[in-house]
Amino acid sequence: MATGRRRRTSGAGGGRRMVALYGVLGAVLMGSGVIPAHADGAAPSPTKEPSPSAPDVEVGTGPSASGTIESLDSRSLSFTAEGTITTLKVKAGQKVEKGDVLAEIDSTEAVESRSAAYASYLAASEALAEFESGTEEYRKAYASYVKARNTYRKAQRTVDGTKITAPFSGTVTAVAAEAGQSVSRGASVLTLTDLSALQVSADFTEADIVRLNNGQKATVTFDSLNTSVQGSVSSVSPVPVTSESSGSGGGGGMQQSSTQVVRYTVLVSLDSLPETVRAGQAVTVEVQV
Repeated sequence: MATGRRRRTSGAGGGRRMVALYGVLGAVLMGSGVIPAHADGAAPSPTKEPSPSAPDVEVGTGPSASGTIESLDSRSLSFTAEGTITTLKVKAGQKVEKGDVLAEIDSTEAVESRSAAYASYLAASEALAEFESGTEEYRKAYASYVKARNTYRKAQRTVDGTKITAPFSGTVTAVAAEAGQSVSRGASVLTLTDLSALQVSADFTEADIVRLNNGQKATVTFDSLNTSVQGSVSSVSPVPVTSESSGSGGGGGMQQSSTQVVRYTVLVSLDSLPETVRAGQAVTVEVQV
């Protein structure tokens, strides 16, 4: 009997030791972070598996075209009178200020004609002053006065036309004449360009032009500089500017076919400019649509 009681006592003590062992083990696991602890003692809920992220969508490239850098203001300058160039003060690459005299032709004859016209204008003014307004003599004198005045003004414009002055500050990008050369009225002598304000001009196909609008962002890549800058579409031509044909076909008597490609000019303003950029450089334009 005594032996049986010892066995029951031993069995109860063993159970308590197992409970204690499990308690210590649970505390160790919770402390190590294997089993999350809950203040209310509730069993931890199963961890929620993260939902798989959506696959990246590949965005197709927008319409692209080759283009060139051009100035917002570039003008071909000429004399408004004919004659022989006596002075050519600039060369290609030279910077000038607005109002600078760039070239002159012989103005001797023009100045003499102006002097004669001015003398006639003064005489007509004095004659007009001798007659009372409203009389027949006054009307005749007034007609002579107007004719003389207009002749003098025309002579003055001819004198002014013997000089080429810079209409704006910029850089002389081309010189097409030299001192001693005779030039006609309106013949191009030099080109003045504002290199501080540049834009891109590119011709897009008719298939691409329908997707382009003012304000769309664009990436401009300078082919020779291996760099790109950002810009935006500032103008989309409503009418085609170029048209070209592409042919296909083979020998052996097969008939050739051709496809007409119509292009429209798109202007792109630039957010910034590389330091070495020059007007006329080739670029590639890609518009984000």
